Amino acid sequence: MWKTMRCNFIKRGFLLFFLLLLTTIIPSPAQTGGTFSIKQNVIGGGTATKSAGGNYNIRATIGQQGTVPVLSPNYSAFGGLWATRIRGRDVFADFDGDDKTDLGIFRPSVGEWWYWRSLDGQTVAAQFGSSNDIITPADFTGDGKTDIAFWRASTGEWFILRSENSTFFSFPFGANGDVPHPADFDGDGKSDAGVFRPATATWFILNSSGIGTSTVNFGSNGDRSVVADYDGDGRSDIAIFRPSDGSWWYLRSSDSQFRVFSFGVSTDRTVPGDWTGDGKADLAVWRPSTGEWFVQRSEDNSYFSFPFGNSTDIPAPGDFDGDGKFDAAVFRPANANWFVQASTAGTIILQFGLAADRPVSNAYVR
Repeated sequence: MWKTMRCNFIKRGFLLFFLLLLTTIIPSPAQTGGTFSIKQNVIGGGTATKSAGGNYNIRATIGQQGTVPVLSPNYSAFGGLWATRIRGRDVFADFDGDDKTDLGIFRPSVGEWWYWRSLDGQTVAAQFGSSNDIITPADFTGDGKTDIAFWRASTGEWFILRSENSTFFSFPFGANGDVPHPADFDGDGKSDAGVFRPATATWFILNSSGIGTSTVNFGSNGDRSVVADYDGDGRSDIAIFRPSDGSWWYLRSSDSQFRVFSFGVSTDRTVPGDWTGDGKADLAVWRPSTGEWFVQRSEDNSYFSFPFGNSTDIPAPGDFDGDGKFDAAVFRPANANWFVQASTAGTIILQFGLAADRPVSNAYVR
């Protein structure tokens, strides 16, 4: 009898072991809803609530249908992916890496940068550049934080202050008369030095991925650069706004096809960005005469508008509340006040800077 019981126990133990082994080999169905928390970062570095950096390939596991993979060379994944988002781009003017645009100014008189960290409310200052330099903040190093940077027109040199350790590097690219507009054109998670040469309507891009320099003829003399990711493929698209007729032209990096839209008038200021949170940049303008914002939705080309600011304000939009949507924002030199109409957090009013300062998030407003 003891032998029989012992034999049955061994058989049951073997069966239990087999079932456990089987469950490790055969994956359970993917979760398609609800929330979860990341307790260990198994894809990249980060904290207990955020996994960031590196490469990933996600195939229909975040509430998506079908088998088309989601690819990105650089990402940030927050707890509850179904409720939030995966972003393959850096948030503009995000100096502390919390996926929110930080209030920041450049003081030309002394070449100083000042920004207010949304992560902890601390103010940081750095002296980098001079009054004649053109500020070009972007994530040149791919760490998820915006680097303080400028382009010196007289020499065509770029100067970048690394966010990692506050050391800097520089290199020549471009010539006097060019319009600098860095962006991640090659999709490697790092911003590339890029210039638009109006005289010849030529773009020159120094790809950080190592594929060399790209030279593209697109636009005409008098056009303004409005670079953004209009097709949502994780790469910035070469684009121009033509004041003479209010037309937008952009070259889709996903298929090398161009698109043309009429949106705005010559006196508008261009403020393209992802205003609707669909992962694609929307055409957008701010009209100084009325303080109105006009946004053309990338989803269906319909538009919406709203008033925010006045004619003496400086438009400086960004994603200030970190919800994946651009927020209307203006800097008022008269009293150095910032007014932000955050899409999730509501209206923010904060005094930061001096009257002669230039808001950093206005760097690429044309």
